[in-house]
Amino acid sequence: MKLSYPIETYQENLVLTKEREVMAFYAIPYFAISPVNVKKKGEMKETLEKALKKLLPHAYFEISLVSRDFLLQEKMSDLLETLMPECKASGKVYLEGVTKRYTKEMEIPYKYVWLLGVSLSKEREAMNFKELIQHTLQKQTETFMRGLGRYIQVTETWAEEWKQAERELRQTLSALKPVPLSGEQMYYYQKLQFLPYIPHLRKEVLDLRTVNNVTDTMIYANTMGELKFVSPFGTSYCSILPVGKSTGILTNNHIGEIVQTFNFPVCLKIKAHFPDMNGSFGYKSKLTQGMTRSKMIMRETAATGNVMHDRIIIGRQGLNDMAKKMQAKVPILEYGTFLIIAASSRKQLRSRVKTAVEAFETLHIDLEYARLDQPYLFQSLLYGAKLNRDSRFWYHVSDVGGFSQQLFFTTTKSGSDSGFPLGRVDSNYYKWEDLNQATHASRNIVLYNPMLANKENIAGKVTKNLLTTITGMTGSGKSILAQYLFLQAVHSKIRTLYVDPKHTMREQWLSVSKDPKWRKRNPDLAEIIDNIHWSTLDYRKKENQGVLDPIVFLNANDAVTVSRSILKYLGEGSWKKEELSAIYKATKEVVKRRVNGETVGFMHVIETLKASSKKEVKAAGEYLFEVVEGSILSLAFSYGDVKGISFEEHATVLEIADLELPEADAEDELSDEERSSVALMMALGTFCKQFGSMNDKEETIEFMDEVWVIMTSKEGKRIVKSMKRVGRSQNNKLVLISQSVNDVKDPNDTTGAGERFCFYEDGEEEHILRTLKLEVNETNIQWIRNMNQGQCLYLDVFGNINRISIEVPQAWLELFAPKNDSEQSRLEQAYQKR
Repeated sequence: MKLSYPIETYQENLVLTKEREVMAFYAIPYFAISPVNVKKKGEMKETLEKALKKLLPHAYFEISLVSRDFLLQEKMSDLLETLMPECKASGKVYLEGVTKRYTKEMEIPYKYVWLLGVSLSKEREAMNFKELIQHTLQKQTETFMRGLGRYIQVTETWAEEWKQAERELRQTLSALKPVPLSGEQMYYYQKLQFLPYIPHLRKEVLDLRTVNNVTDTMIYANTMGELKFVSPFGTSYCSILPVGKSTGILTNNHIGEIVQTFNFPVCLKIKAHFPDMNGSFGYKSKLTQGMTRSKMIMRETAATGNVMHDRIIIGRQGLNDMAKKMQAKVPILEYGTFLIIAASSRKQLRSRVKTAVEAFETLHIDLEYARLDQPYLFQSLLYGAKLNRDSRFWYHVSDVGGFSQQLFFTTTKSGSDSGFPLGRVDSNYYKWEDLNQATHASRNIVLYNPMLANKENIAGKVTKNLLTTITGMTGSGKSILAQYLFLQAVHSKIRTLYVDPKHTMREQWLSVSKDPKWRKRNPDLAEIIDNIHWSTLDYRKKENQGVLDPIVFLNANDAVTVSRSILKYLGEGSWKKEELSAIYKATKEVVKRRVNGETVGFMHVIETLKASSKKEVKAAGEYLFEVVEGSILSLAFSYGDVKGISFEEHATVLEIADLELPEADAEDELSDEERSSVALMMALGTFCKQFGSMNDKEETIEFMDEVWVIMTSKEGKRIVKSMKRVGRSQNNKLVLISQSVNDVKDPNDTTGAGERFCFYEDGEEEHILRTLKLEVNETNIQWIRNMNQGQCLYLDVFGNINRISIEVPQAWLELFAPKNDSEQSRLEQAYQKR
């Protein structure tokens, strides 16, 4: 198949066609919109309509949704280089395993990019008389020479004449945030047209960067509507499906969104222009003819008593609507929409084409096979090619508002463009049979870069807040996600702390890592687990007593504040002014002695109270001594002769044995053990704050599990609030883990979360929607209820909100999730398969 390539040359994003017309090409940063966010979709369509109306003087434009290589292998290789040296062996196994699994399943992991090409026109009003004459003569000469089969040689400075026009166009399109393509990008996207679904390395393609090499592919057509591409990089098969007639209306016809929901790549091409409205062949003349013909058909149908078909009625309504819009001088578009589907084999291609055609049938939209027109359609859809008689058959007419209903420049992307693999976006509204089915139905990979909110010059980022929340009921998957993020951070150069009040993580992880079979399969990962600093604070062990003494490990101001808060909380609100005054005075004195070099600690505050001559103060001291002595509180009370808890380990998991935590919804008065545990959490929370703020040059992450416990008191809320404020200035990320989105809210604290992972919590649907600032309605509520175990709603640092499926490698999942199989459960599973 021999083609006439429409582009003669290009410089950066400016393209000169063989018709001697200049086009500017831009990447349009995606506008990520949740599938259920109807309001935001409406706003996007209005933005698109306003922007496209301004293109009327330019006459012609084209929109492309391009499926391009996700560059997974390159991204994982680059990520490996950022890991801790001692973690690279384990990281290599993990990242190469992810790459191999995704590549085997998807063949070519991909992502979508939106491109916009617009014809440039020099405003005649801006030319003086001499320039106008020269421009007209030049156009006439070029047309004459082209008719003789000759072309005038292009000067090397041709692009300079159009730079000003391009800048003006960019300003016109500012609402769409257009980014001019670089020279490399312009070449690469041209070349991609001839490499549909063919694996390649971007670098290898760019090494052959000349216009002549763009078409270095053999293309063969057959009568089945298939094109075969044979290139030096490989072979693939492709079909072009024009969007034909629609039996519905254009409102909410979100083709730009729909094509991205398939579990295989679908490219979208739109060629559009503003046609001539006047003259004998203009649209006004055609409209008059159409109105006359429609009137006659309806009159004859009524006279003969035949049934008036819907298409006749809808057609008449459309003509009336078009007449009104022409009268109001609303811009009218002539355009065609085409789906380009590619595959690695003919069998796979036919399956994909069938899937697409059936999916569009349910939307009452026809996809035409155009079996005999594939070569001509391919030629017509190349960048820079304009409407022609071969493709005009499938063109539609609409005003700009109707055209915008196709919802271009949107995507369902979630997460960052680099980072650790996290899972996949689930664009389905309904509930899947299980998480595995949901995962494999998607090709939309989610990557996670934990410290991205704190970085500068990241396009599209809407927050600088490093605070992250993970919420959901027990068994929903929140603990799996939290531990997954923790182990990823352990591999990186980020110093990491995980506070586990449930006292379950160490036992589970070590029981798996010590298993000989698991250890033999995963030796490098087992070594990482061995190097984690596991710290279980057991108050029964003498060496642990006082390690959380705030007077020992905190500076003077923080030591005074935290010590007072703990003692006040232990008083259960019964201390009078006299006791409180004595407590505050004693705390200040002991801390001052510590600053002056004495070996004193929190127990000396109690000793000072006990030694008071005042009966009430002495009684308070004796009460506190009895509460602390031999209890879990002894972890926070010492005589100053202990070494405080370490801040220096790269990865620490901190547990507290025998911590009695009250239930989140407990209404009964707290027991002594529960009150002591909450008081201890105050000291622990302050330690976490200190952990994140010691070195502002070092990146740190703290995972606070069961955070609702510390948030049960106003003292605890104050500590969490202060931890949140460490954040960006100290390069510290705080991850709060709890059951409900309401657990981490504080009416007196307006610090919102930069990222949220919301797993399902029964009865919390409305709270989740309000937290994510989504409309509370039955559709959205059901969308949340349709989540499977292991799925969550994810708000990322770019403001994207999507339902995602968390995907954890099997070796890592065995660490996080205890096996609860029994003979009965295995028997049930066996009979479910019969």
